Amino acid sequence: MDDNYLWDGSRVPEGAGVEIVDIQRLEALLGRFRTNAPAPKLPAHAVRRRTIRAIAPLLATAAVVTLMVMAEWRAVGRLGQVGRVGRVGRVGGATIGLTVRAVEGHPQIDAVKIAETGRIAVGQTLITDRNAKALVDVSSIGRVTVDGSSRVRLVDSREGYHRLALDRGTLHAIITAPPGQFVVDTSSAVATDLGCAYTLSIDEEGTGLLSVSTGWVAFELNGRESFVPAGASCITLPHSGPGTPRYDDSAQQFRDALDRFDTDADSTRRRAALDVVLTTARERDAVTLWHLFSRVDAPDRGRVFDALAARVAAPAGVTREAIARLDRQALDRWWDALGLGDTTWWRSWKRGYPDLK
Repeated sequence: MDDNYLWDGSRVPEGAGVEIVDIQRLEALLGRFRTNAPAPKLPAHAVRRRTIRAIAPLLATAAVVTLMVMAEWRAVGRLGQVGRVGRVGRVGGATIGLTVRAVEGHPQIDAVKIAETGRIAVGQTLITDRNAKALVDVSSIGRVTVDGSSRVRLVDSREGYHRLALDRGTLHAIITAPPGQFVVDTSSAVATDLGCAYTLSIDEEGTGLLSVSTGWVAFELNGRESFVPAGASCITLPHSGPGTPRYDDSAQQFRDALDRFDTDADSTRRRAALDVVLTTARERDAVTLWHLFSRVDAPDRGRVFDALAARVAAPAGVTREAIARLDRQALDRWWDALGLGDTTWWRSWKRGYPDLK
């Protein structure tokens, strides 16, 4: 920052990120005490006779101003080096935003191009053309790389909760935080981070693909849920929402059949595709078969039951009748038997953040 700015109000504060905002915030805070009146001229004898009692009101005012400045500065200090690490917080109820860095080309925040770094506030949109790429620091919990030809909006950002919306394009998220603290909306599904790294792409119509490299992502729309583990992917479609997750190393025949099952509107062709999925699934593909229970018609749930039981035995007490009616307890017990982790941890992210919906 140019120190001369502190003494010459005609100058412009230099610096990046939070430094300028801090200076302007402190100016606004102290501005209410500004006066243009000339300083009073006091006779020498009056100055000598002024007592502590006489200047007590002035000292009290000075103390109040000092406390206000200290409180403001302490709030800024809690944010850390916002302009450099992109921490998020609120000062006086205002959302600070997230730091954005230009990786390639000139990304924009709304209509303003970013030369090196900038800040996106809630309600603003980060835009990249085909030659641009940007990096968003998500507070202290991770980062998001936004590829070219993308539009990403900041929907919410506060301590312990950050929400983006991917209108189109591709982003890569690396998040190290408890489940539910980072969410990305699309027009056809909502991706909730369960502590992971993933890539999410979406086109203008709402067709997209989620690929998870580490951890888990919950992918859902209107009660239709997919829990996608590391090494797996899941499509999402306009109107119908997330498809059925599958491991990326599964057989091509299996993946092609699952795509037909997820996308084809013809019931006959969907049943034929289901036949291929059920017969070609490996034991590792049990996670896909488990998700099929809620996606097939009721008469086909028995077929899925047999296919899954042939690869991972149904736990004691989990019956065909319970699965046919999509009994939650029975479904959870069978999930626990897949060796992918207990259901309680990935259901707790919803219960843990009821006020953030």
